[in-house]
Formats: sequence, C-alpha cells, structure tokens
Amino acid sequence: MGSRIHYSALVTKIRAMQSRLLKEEDFRILASMENVPQAAAYLRQIPSYQAAMIDLEDAQIHWEDVERLMVGTLYYDFSKIYRFCNGKQRQVLKLYFAKYEIAVIKRALRRIFNHGDRTGEARGLRETLQKYTKVHLAEMAQAETISQFLEALRDTDYQNVLARLEHSEHASLFDYEMTLDLFYFSRIWKEKDRFLRGKELGMMTATLGSGIDMLNMMWIYRARKYYQMPAASIYTLVIPITYRLKDEEIREMVMAESLGKLEALLHRTWYGKRALDFDCGELEKLYRQILRKVYWTERQKDPYSMATVTAYLYDKEQEIDMLTSVLEGVRYGLSSQEILSYVG
Repeated sequence: MGSRIHYSALVTKIRAMQSRLLKEEDFRILASMENVPQAAAYLRQIPSYQAAMIDLEDAQIHWEDVERLMVGTLYYDFSKIYRFCNGKQRQVLKLYFAKYEIAVIKRALRRIFNHGDRTGEARGLRETLQKYTKVHLAEMAQAETISQFLEALRDTDYQNVLARLEHSEHASLFDYEMTLDLFYFSRIWKEKDRFLRGKELGMMTATLGSGIDMLNMMWIYRARKYYQMPAASIYTLVIPITYRLKDEEIREMVMAESLGKLEALLHRTWYGKRALDFDCGELEKLYRQILRKVYWTERQKDPYSMATVTAYLYDKEQEIDMLTSVLEGVRYGLSSQEILSYVG
C-alpha cells in the first residue's frame, strides 16, 4: 500500500507519456516518406515531438537538425519525470542519467575526431541537461581539440579517466569511447549498492547487469568475427562485471578456438537458452529483446515502483533509435520495405 501511495501520481504521469509513444503505423507512414522534411512535417503532428520541431522550417531543414531534436525529446522527458519525483526516486534517476551524460560526451568526441558540426546540442537542451551534470556543456559543444574537450570535463571524474589518453600517440575515438564505457559501467555498478535499497536496488541490478552481460557477448563476438582480435586484446573490451554470465563463460568465449565454437558457447549461455534459434550475427537484436523483456518483467513485478519509470525511458530510447534508422533510410532513398526490415 505504501508504494502505491508514493507512486500513484508518478505512474499515472508515465502512463500518459507512454500513450504518446509512436505506434507501428507511425513507423510505416514515416518509412514511406519521400524526404526528411516531409517526415519532419509528420512528426510535428505527434504530440511528443510537436514542441521540439515546431520552429523547424521545411525549406531550411537539415537531417542534423531533426536528429538533434529527436534526441532532445528523450532528455526533455527525463527532465519532466525528474521534476515530478521525490528525493528517493531522484536517486534512481540520477544513476540512470549517467548513460545520457556519457552519450553527450561521446557526441562531442565524435565531432572532434570527425571534424563535424561544432554546434552540439541545441542551446535550450544544454540548459536543461546542465541541471543534472557537472560537465561544462557549452564549452564542450565548442571544443575543437582534445585539450579543450578535457577542460570542459574539469570538475568531473571523466577528466582524470580520459586524460591519460591525451598524450597517447595512437589513441583513437574507439579508445576514448571504450574507456568511457568501462568507467561508466564500473562506476554505476558500485554506486547502485551505495545509494539504492530493496526493490530499487533489485531493479537496477537486473537491468544494468543484463545489459552488461549482453554487451560483453556482443563485443567478444564482433571482435572475433570482424576484427580477428587476439584474446589479450579482446579482454581489454570486456566490462569486468558479470550478472547471469559466469567468469568461466567469458573466459571460454574469449579463448574459443573457432567462430563456430564461440557461437555454440553463446547459445549455451543463460541468454542464449531464452532465445529460440537466434542468429549470432543478430546479437544486437537479441540484446534489445532481452533488455526489453527485463524492463517489462521488472515493471510487471511491481508497477508502483521506479521500474515503471525506467521501463518508459528505455522504451523512449528504443523509439529514438528506430526513428533515427527510419529517417536515415528515408534520407538515402531506401524503399519503405527495406527501411522497416532494418528496424524490425
């Protein structure tokens, strides 16, 4: 009864937001659009995207603008939910927000390495995000060098973690992103035990742990299949945390003498046994399916808890990912059938 009292208003709000997520028919319609401006015009009719895209003019619209605004709707949703939460509930969201913080940092790194757009997140979005992070977002958006980028991280642990790569002659974008991932998962795995208790701790352990296991499986498989990396190099990619996987399973996968042996090991894992005839080449799809199932199960176990909130945020993240893929397909003139086959 206590959890129902504390969560009833929040759950009602989440259900209302859930009802505004895109439907299958929306994706079909978007996949059939002739160009990105036409798709943006359709999104302006969707309540959850209307406010973000209202000021875009069709004649001047660019793909980068649409992508930036779509991602922004996720952060705006997070902000709306955060304002609605009490102190205990905000502890869960602060841990959850770290993944968004990492995403912003990665986008800044990609702009530097790829010499891309310097504008970063829109100013209004940066102001919203700045409430939840110590990263100097305005400075990061303008950073053109690694030194400037690291200066924007000066009040955070990220600066110390990444500084050692600055003077490395061969440090690549991949090295920076992998270092961030390893730091993120290790830090959050420890912090959840410090700040959370009871159901919230169990929920975060299940969702985060499953995600780590699946990422380790994907990275090991990709390292072996596409890059033929030696075992010692593969170990540098592995997040040093296990949940359903066992340390011995990780070791066997890394040391597998052939790709066929590795695929057999993947099928025998806790995750592989719960997927009917999955193709190892589609581990990313299995990753999404497993995580969606975990979030759904946690929400079903206790709908009046933070599991309902994190499940919604996960659904919104997946919507943004699928929407990005659909609009990329439209941008490159793919057929609607081909576009929809990519997003499943």
